[in-house]
Amino acid sequence: MDSAVIPALFVIILGLIVGAAFLRGWVRRSASSAGQRAGDRYTAARTEEILADLGATLVVRDSPAAAAEIVRTVIADRGTTFSLLPDDVLGIRFVEPDDTVARLVPSPEGTLLRVETFREYLGFPQTAPLWRELRALVAAEAATRQIKVADGPVSVFERGPVLDDRNARWFRQARSAFTGPRRWGSRFSGDAIRLDARRAPQGLG
Repeated sequence: MDSAVIPALFVIILGLIVGAAFLRGWVRRSASSAGQRAGDRYTAARTEEILADLGATLVVRDSPAAAAEIVRTVIADRGTTFSLLPDDVLGIRFVEPDDTVARLVPSPEGTLLRVETFREYLGFPQTAPLWRELRALVAAEAATRQIKVADGPVSVFERGPVLDDRNARWFRQARSAFTGPRRWGSRFSGDAIRLDARRAPQGLG
């Protein structure tokens, strides 16, 4: 074999080895980047779906007293999942009683049930199915009383500061972020409808 061929073959083989190593690294990086983009797209789509679900509201076409009585009845049947919290708000539990906080407020069509704030676990809000269930239970209880309900305006939320390495609490827009202890009256005061019948608030009887 020509002595000049051997070095040429050596160079070609070395080039193939180096090229293969580079190609493997490029393929791995490309696959990782594509996976990250796919994960980001899924996360964004899933979060948008959950926010729309938690932003859904329910109008009870009756007085605040009637709507509060309906909510109290529903909570009494599902005390571990739904509970009354201080300052006349309703808590939905995933881990803690106030993971999601909702309340009743007056509306031109009657009384509005809406979510005010919720927190994430495992990077996502986890109480959307429970919020759907609560709205369905309230609607069913209203129907037994011949009270009509309807979908209300959709709430929009903004994400607050992170609570740990990946989870944060979200708040309904047009409210300042809650930074105090776990009492919600200072944040949601004004038009809240009282839910605790034992205090006999004005208008609830």
